[in-house]
Amino acid sequence: MKTKHYFAELGALEEGRFVIREVGNHSVGATLLQGKPVVIFNNCPHAGAPICQGKIVPKQVLEAPHLLHLDAEHPVLRCPWHGWEFNLENGMVNGFASRLRLARIQYELENDSLYIWI
Repeated sequence: MKTKHYFAELGALEEGRFVIREVGNHSVGATLLQGKPVVIFNNCPHAGAPICQGKIVPKQVLEAPHLLHLDAEHPVLRCPWHGWEFNLENGMVNGFASRLRLARIQYELENDSLYIWI
């Protein structure tokens, strides 16, 4: 059964930067994506890296064989160990097919406070 935990005040979160907290026995990171919270376990599904220490960068889109476009509207989280990139909107790996996903955490906002369910 999941339990509700206080995480942080919403004002402590910033676009493009993770706030990392230990909640229970879990490392959890939260950031804002287009003004909305994204909360994930701080664990890369590929090799266990502290994923929230990675960089949030524009998504790379290959439009033609020699034409690369950076899409800042859909940023990805780049793993600090191996460079794997994950879509922050849905947790999927960016760039190739994989069943691996970021483990997103259910949250709720209550009086400008962020609570998570784990």
